[in-house]
Amino acid sequence: MQCPYCGKEMEKGLILSTKEISWVKGEKKKVFAKASLSEDSAVLSAYSFWKRPAVVAWRCAVCQKIVIDLADGKCDFNRK
Repeated sequence: MQCPYCGKEMEKGLILSTKEISWVKGEKKKVFAKASLSEDSAVLSAYSFWKRPAVVAWRCAVCQKIVIDLADGKCDFNRK
């Protein structure tokens, strides 16, 4: 994948967590909010007792950006 910021080649990898990985609208940290209950959020990889939440992401070593492609619905590594 080409970096949308600088045009260089990006490396494919994973973002790992021990909890659900979510995107939540705004910049205010929500300590007890569950992203799956909010219309203004997106669960990228749900928590599972059996599988560690993981999201496929691309990293640019040149400009230090990380891109998660939500377009095809395959960013959740555990859904494959």
